[in-house]
Amino acid sequence: MKGNGAWHQIWVICQIAQIWCLAPFWVAAEEMPTLAGPAMGTTYRVTLAADISGMTRGEVHREVEAVLARIDRAASTWRNDSDASRFNGAAAGEWVMVSADLVTLVDTAREIHEQSEGAFDITVGPLVRLWSGRALEPSAIAIAEARGCVGMRLVESRPATTEAGAALRKSQAGVEIDLSGIAPGYAVDRIGERLLELGSAAHLVELGGEVRAWGQPSEGRPWRVRLRAADAGHGQPQEIFLADGMAVATSTCRPGRSPIDPRTGRPVASSSSDSSDRAATVRSATCAEADAWAVAAVVLGLQADADGTITVAPSTPAGPTAARRAVP
Repeated sequence: MKGNGAWHQIWVICQIAQIWCLAPFWVAAEEMPTLAGPAMGTTYRVTLAADISGMTRGEVHREVEAVLARIDRAASTWRNDSDASRFNGAAAGEWVMVSADLVTLVDTAREIHEQSEGAFDITVGPLVRLWSGRALEPSAIAIAEARGCVGMRLVESRPATTEAGAALRKSQAGVEIDLSGIAPGYAVDRIGERLLELGSAAHLVELGGEVRAWGQPSEGRPWRVRLRAADAGHGQPQEIFLADGMAVATSTCRPGRSPIDPRTGRPVASSSSDSSDRAATVRSATCAEADAWAVAAVVLGLQADADGTITVAPSTPAGPTAARRAVP
């Protein structure tokens, strides 16, 4: 699971249907300027190729923390004053003024929802609660009722560029959003972009297992990261290289704890002949995409390419390139 605290609780309660465990990453590099701390129920780590000219590490650290605080105010559902919580508590048909960050998160989630044919869905919470802690399978009527509150079609967004400002509204009572399957990756993207604005030419940002690279730690040498084997520790950690701008995220689900497929309202079927965890490691041009697609890939049962990863082609309806279904 993703650490402790409020965001960890979100992950357990609301996103247990989509992802059960996120493998940690370690940077395989010489000693470089490093910033780290707790965030979103887990930890983050920023590795700079070099200190930023004209700024102390403390000043840079505060800039990183400011980005994290901004996204927490937008996306946390364990803060009553967050944009996401205010939307979740609003009445159907009511426009809720929110930050541009939250609208961007929802719109990105909507794109991946469509590309994955509904496998990634930030409104899946009612189904998660229905199945959690049950000894007996819910009735077909109960599943149908919960599914009635699930679906990106039920959430409308208004961009910040409109005169009225950024806002969200739900078309039906009982609709809620939970961003814990995409917000950590989005935070990685925003931190990395802020560091570019501050003058960093190369850095690696990791939050709870999601990683993205900018620049190179030295000329002609890409960032190298090592991820724990996706099958819950079986085998040796895998080393991969990340080119400038590329991101990677890994997710797994444990045997006996199947994620729920938002499209059917039922747990994903697992193969009785395979005792290893279902897992996916996804590469993409943004960490938000890699984060969300790792969740979708577990639900879909997508098989990895020869290098053990699934590559997402951004902004295409096809979703992961060269990906194959691992289960029917």
